[in-house]
Amino acid sequence: MTRQVAGRAHERLDDVTLLNRAEGLVRRGWCRKGLAQDRNGRQVEPWSASARSWSPLGALLRIWYERSRGDSSDAFRVAYTALALATGGRLEEWNAAPWRTKRHALDAFTHARDYLPMAWRQVRDSEDRRPV
Repeated sequence: MTRQVAGRAHERLDDVTLLNRAEGLVRRGWCRKGLAQDRNGRQVEPWSASARSWSPLGALLRIWYERSRGDSSDAFRVAYTALALATGGRLEEWNAAPWRTKRHALDAFTHARDYLPMAWRQVRDSEDRRPV
């Protein structure tokens, strides 16, 4: 589904699409420290035009920010939860390990897709426990 926002088309993203597109960014360029880096290795916002490499979380944030403009928060929460499950719960710490490689980061997306059913349950259960 596509909608117009401020003259640009923005699509409603699902969790699988978020993970797939974020994986594509990491495949183009991966960074160990920070959410994103420019071509000189300086940390930048993941949605910055100068970003050339991303952490898994940075890539997920960029895709969500650029494509959905915030209307797919459930899909983002599920995709993030699945990535957290695939990496032991602390995504940025996991990514920053000195021995971590781009291959590990790409594998995390594969594992995250396997964790999507569990992630959906966790997100749904957390919503059920929220006070009204």
